Formats: sequence, structure tokens, C-alpha cells
Amino acid sequence: MTDQKIKKQVLQANIDFHTALSETYHEQPHYLPENRERFGTKLKELSAKAGNDLLIDFGCGTGFVIDLAVPHFNQVYGVDITPAMMSKVNMSSGKVKLLQASTEQVTLKSGVADVVACNSFLHHLWDVEPTIREAARLLKPGGVFYSEEDPNVFFWKAINEAAEIKNDQNMSDLIQREIKAVVEIDDDLGQEKHIDPEMVRLAEYQKMIKGGMDAEKLENIFNNAGFSQVSISYYWFLGQGAMQKQYGIETALKIESFLQQTLPLTRHLFKYLRVEAWK
Repeated sequence: MTDQKIKKQVLQANIDFHTALSETYHEQPHYLPENRERFGTKLKELSAKAGNDLLIDFGCGTGFVIDLAVPHFNQVYGVDITPAMMSKVNMSSGKVKLLQASTEQVTLKSGVADVVACNSFLHHLWDVEPTIREAARLLKPGGVFYSEEDPNVFFWKAINEAAEIKNDQNMSDLIQREIKAVVEIDDDLGQEKHIDPEMVRLAEYQKMIKGGMDAEKLENIFNNAGFSQVSISYYWFLGQGAMQKQYGIETALKIESFLQQTLPLTRHLFKYLRVEAWK
């Protein structure tokens, strides 16, 4: 099978997958109040540093980033390929415009955006490099690309290795739940939403087929695309949600900080990557 054929399959799988999820997408974990507050605070910070004229949201979906960006930017453009998701975007501010397009080729002039942002998006792409290059083209000099919830390859590898011994009686409920969330999500979603598990795997290509994203390789892609300063950090450690519920957010953040201080030895404990790249 040719690369172009696989690429088209991944694109169509994403349209079908997100159409099936569009009615309930607001129930995703990143919509939790603490996650919205964190991302919104970051967008406010970036608008002050990079400029607040225009933010472009790649893979805008139902408008998670858009809703958080509207208070801080004069204009917000959302780019997505799934009409069913885009139909849920709140347009009431009068600041929002939507473009149904691939993020590899956006019909806007070069150098128009202060910020290009996305959340839980890059892993849906067959190849992230063309999208990163398009972000670089769209950004003004001094503009910034910001992304969260990109799957960390070292975490996915560790969980997949644990899945091979998941019948071990000494394995905690926490690990077993994570195995189910990471390794078995395609079958679970298939049963819950009546979706073909293969479509789920294709739609989450970088995560489920490629096995996650490598921070070092991702940094090279941004550097080669023309970004002058790239920072990729690890966040959300194994069990952080349970830790927050039991001991509070402050305690969980202290543990996260400690684990980050002991990188790279602890990189397999972090589920996600966060990208901040300045042009």
C-alpha cells in the first residue's frame, strides 16, 4: 500500500471517527475545569507575549481551544476536516471563523497569525511534519506554536510492555486501568460507539499505530521547519488524576515537579508531551 493511500485512509478515518464522537466530545477529560483553566491561562500568557490579533486553532473540533482563546484574541480561526465537529463550535462572540481544510494546506496568507494552537491533535496525523511546516508559514516572526496532550512514546511503550504481563496478580488496579485506557481503547470505543476498531487505530495513528511521539524527534521537526526556540516538556504522570482526587491538586503538582526534576530517568512515567515553539 502506498503512503498516499495510507494517508487518505487516516484522513477519512478521522472524519468518520470524530463524526461518531461529535455529540459527546465535550465529555472528554480535557474539558474538566482544571484543564480548561490551565490551557486558558497559557493562552492568555501567549497572547501577551506573541500578540493578540489572531490565533489559529489546528484541529479545532467542537471548539475547546476556541472557547478559551476568544477572551484573549481579536480573531480566532478554527481549522478542521470534520463538519459534524465544527457544527458544535460556539460562534456567538463574532470573533470566530471556521475553515474546513487539512492543516497541511490552510487557505490563509503567510505570516498572519500570532499563535497557532492545538490540543490532542498531532497524534491524529499520518505525518506531523507538513502540519508543523504550515504552522511555521502562517505564524508571524515572533509568533508561537503551542500544543498539549501529545502521547509520549516512552509511556506508551511502558504500558504496552505491562500489558503483556497484565494477568500478574501483583499488578495494581491503577496499572490495569491504564492498560485498558491505552491498549484496549480501540475495542472499547468500537463496542461503545459501534465503531470499527481499525478505524479508531487509524484515526489515532501516531498513538496507536506508531506507538506515541518521541520528544527528540519532534523537536528536530520543529527546528527544521524554521522555529528558533523549541521547548518540549513531559507532563501528567501515571496516576496523577487519582492523586489529585485523594490529596489535592497542589500535592499532585509537587510530585509532578519532582518527577520532572529527575528526567530523563522518569520520562516513561509521563503520559503526555507539551510543545511550545517560537518562530
